[in-house]
Amino acid sequence: MGIHPTLSAPLPWLTAVSRILIRKKYAAKKRGSIFILPRTLSFTKEGKRYIAILFVIGIAAINTGNNLLYLIVAMMLSIIVISGILSESTLRGIEVSRALPRHIFAGRPVMVRQVMSNQKRLFSSFSVSIEELPNNGFTAEPVYTIKLPARGSFTKICSYTFQRRGLHRLEGFKVSTRFPFGFFTKGRRLSLPVDVLVYPYYKPAVQGASSKSAGHELSHARFKGQGTNLYSLRDYTLMDDSRFIHWKSTAKTTRLMTKEFEKEENKIVKIVFHNALTSAADFKDRFEDMVEETAGLADSFIRSGFEVGFKSLTSEIPCKAGKEQLYRILRELALIEPVATNENISPAIKVVKQ
Repeated sequence: MGIHPTLSAPLPWLTAVSRILIRKKYAAKKRGSIFILPRTLSFTKEGKRYIAILFVIGIAAINTGNNLLYLIVAMMLSIIVISGILSESTLRGIEVSRALPRHIFAGRPVMVRQVMSNQKRLFSSFSVSIEELPNNGFTAEPVYTIKLPARGSFTKICSYTFQRRGLHRLEGFKVSTRFPFGFFTKGRRLSLPVDVLVYPYYKPAVQGASSKSAGHELSHARFKGQGTNLYSLRDYTLMDDSRFIHWKSTAKTTRLMTKEFEKEENKIVKIVFHNALTSAADFKDRFEDMVEETAGLADSFIRSGFEVGFKSLTSEIPCKAGKEQLYRILRELALIEPVATNENISPAIKVVKQ
């Protein structure tokens, strides 16, 4: 008779509180704001068994009134409290930093340097793991250390893989621990936002394949002039420079032969990318293939010594040579999107010799 009022009295209060919390939750969703708890807590497999045993012993203690069972329940509850205090002490003072490479390509793993440091002056942290906050655009390797001394740090080179090109937002890290008993996994969110630009994936072309790359052929005529490539051999005259005597042919023909050189061609091209929007069903995949093809063309020509420019419907880059020019073009391709035009233009890639 005495137990019934004790169990039923708090129920109206619990109902009222739950209604308030649910209303606040739906109101926050309507406003678009997200409430983030300072700590997260989840049960491990061992923790679930521990709580189940605790409930069984607790029910047995209530039914039997055995003081020994009450003492066991109290001890088990105190272990939970101690676990919460020690795990909180482990998570406090943990700071994480990352060093991303300068150039990142979609679909290719990159090595990222992560540093985990313990800012506490006296106490060490145990069984600490860190992982990037979830994001659909990339995967990252988690980091774990069994002990992090006070005022100490731990460095690990991790593998990151970004699945698609474009601008990615890394929000930060989740620091978690199962210390001390492994019954619970307590986590702490560390906000460390950074924007990462990911270049499109492309297959590097063979070195020197500038005249014919990815199906775009540049034909040129050969003319005699001042260059580095051999044009032909002829008889030596007194007006020729003796440095250009071809001794191998001289030995075969028993007369002096000199080299004539090919005129150096104008190695300047511009890649024109018509990034026009169409209503084709497979346009999205085809557009990404065109972006990768354009990146491969730029890499091939620049590695072959060309001055390369880039032009699309929304931007233009002047012709220049060198690796930095390649990265300028790749930055444009990382963010390029199809645009709607009034003209009847279909998506296409052209290589124009300047």
